[in-house]
Amino acid sequence: MKIGIIGGGAVGLLFAGYLGQKFDVTLIVRRETQVQSLLMNGITVHNGGSSFTTRVHSDLLTEVPMKFDFVIVAVKEYDLKPLEKVLELMDKNQPLLFLQNGIGHLEWVGSLPHHNLLAGSVEHGALKENDHVLNHLGVGKTNLALIKGEWGAVEELVSQSIPSFPFLLKQDFEEMLLTKLFVNVLINPLTALTRVRNGKLVENPHLHQLQRDLFQELLLLYPHMERIVSFEGVVEICKNTYENRSSMLKDIESERKTEIESILGVLLEKAQKEHHFVPIMNVVYRLVKGIEREGLGG
Repeated sequence: MKIGIIGGGAVGLLFAGYLGQKFDVTLIVRRETQVQSLLMNGITVHNGGSSFTTRVHSDLLTEVPMKFDFVIVAVKEYDLKPLEKVLELMDKNQPLLFLQNGIGHLEWVGSLPHHNLLAGSVEHGALKENDHVLNHLGVGKTNLALIKGEWGAVEELVSQSIPSFPFLLKQDFEEMLLTKLFVNVLINPLTALTRVRNGKLVENPHLHQLQRDLFQELLLLYPHMERIVSFEGVVEICKNTYENRSSMLKDIESERKTEIESILGVLLEKAQKEHHFVPIMNVVYRLVKGIEREGLGG
């Protein structure tokens, strides 16, 4: 099976590194220097005390081969819109899997003309070391759900997945993404603001209380999620990823744009529209935006 993966960041490298062991993978990136680095070195994944290197194809985004059995879109949410023309040139029967955090992209994805669209929720921890080397910091799973259409080639992907990189099929894509969103809201912005690793959030009573407050505000917006997501479950994730530094923390430290709009911005819009009072969420959002602005040079 031929798989195209768009995006040469941590998630793109992670998926290409593992899936390239079983499938014919092409990693599609923005820079010629990364193409050359990948073609020369392959992708090296460090996982605990072990490492492996996978050889993959690589192309520039402007030179995307139009025919794959399956395409994985692994760019950040704010980089989706510029991909619209590229995606529309692809075969409309090609399944597209979107791996973005948050829910801000769902309406846009649903408007694409493709017949088979999927959403994914990634539970792995990954840190990009350079253009071809990745640290796999936390082994989890990838949840998949249909937005519209049929599973098609995805069934082959799941059936042939390796034990260290499993996939799980879910019935409801909105519930799946909201579950991940609850986790993201309670971890990413707080670690970005306080510059601490995930586990410290549950050890520090002040930060832990902020997590509780954010959880209650989320339930105001999505009361039906109370039967699906528990606060205790998020605490366990913090403990299981104790040493991990969230993607938003890494973005702030590197003075890059964050995903705060797709994680909290979209929730504040919903709160305003439905007249919900979410003061903690609003303050956390403004603080992250302020720090982000300073890092990007005002």
